[in-house]
Amino acid sequence: MRITDLRTYHVDLNPTPIRGSAVARQRGPFAAQAGALLVEVSTDEGVTGWGLGGGGLASALIIDRHLKDFLIGRDPREAEKLWDELYLLTSIYGRRGLVIMALSGIDLALWDITGKAAGKPVYRMISKNPRPRFPAYATSGDFGLAVEQGFRGVKLAIPYGLAEGEKGFQDNLRLVEKTRDTIGPEVELMTDVYLKWDVEYTLRFARAARDASLKWIEEPIPVDDYDGMARLCREVENVLIVSGEHEFTRYGFRELLRYKASQILQPDISWAGGLSECLKIAALGARDGIPTWPHQGGTPWGLHLIAALPLPAWGETWGPSIRPPENELFRRLRPAAKAGEFLLDDKPGFGVDLDRQLVERYTVDRL
Repeated sequence: MRITDLRTYHVDLNPTPIRGSAVARQRGPFAAQAGALLVEVSTDEGVTGWGLGGGGLASALIIDRHLKDFLIGRDPREAEKLWDELYLLTSIYGRRGLVIMALSGIDLALWDITGKAAGKPVYRMISKNPRPRFPAYATSGDFGLAVEQGFRGVKLAIPYGLAEGEKGFQDNLRLVEKTRDTIGPEVELMTDVYLKWDVEYTLRFARAARDASLKWIEEPIPVDDYDGMARLCREVENVLIVSGEHEFTRYGFRELLRYKASQILQPDISWAGGLSECLKIAALGARDGIPTWPHQGGTPWGLHLIAALPLPAWGETWGPSIRPPENELFRRLRPAAKAGEFLLDDKPGFGVDLDRQLVERYTVDRL
């Protein structure tokens, strides 16, 4: 089997249109939804693979103008070997960020082909003892609905940072307390700060929110402050300090582990390097007893990773919401949890149900 073509699609995966909104302006064109990149790899045997990367049109340019020519004629079933070669090819201008997001999409498409060619789901190809059923947690604004639908964990986006001062601190605290009251004492409550605090703020907040029984505080400080994250992991009691959404490849996560700077690893399979890298990241973490709970794990690709991890994990999902997503492509790429759990089937590859006509409908930029 040989690769005959690669196509890239910068797609809009926002569940409802948000172009021009405050969210779109804050995160910019490379955000998770606005900067989604679908990679389609075709072969001479008629098997097609789909992968989800990031970086939008900029990553598409890297693939179309550099990596595509290198991959034509290669065996798509050698995903890990090809990843290492592509990483070397791009190391002079890559190693993190957009380039690794592009490699992620390619890698996932290659694994999709590998599973389809073998007639097996990817998770059964990479684990002798997979866990096709596992809990889900909801990143949502409607936590009461999430609990009603059986979710055993929810994640709250913390809105205020250092710039909002003491008022912001107190508003954050009240929001956490209100959410705990809404979901009750038995449901896990996670928080995502998105890099807006410093070490002292985080220490103070962890103490003040003790009665809310938080499971974790996610990415409270800038991602490259390994010393600060390590201090938080040492000094914060009764709450986990976690990170990884903004980290890349086994090499970046090796630093997190070396500093003991995260108590759960959170690579995003569409950003951190694809399945090939995330398996290596999870193996590094498991060696130190650190579990991997992937960021944005509720995509077809992320769910297969979770099912095959060396240590158990939960899958993150967006929603639930009373208002169903308007975006059909979003619906296809966000399998629904049922009664607070994900259950994978045995469709070959990643089980991605896509066709070019649907993808073209949601493509927002073209080279």
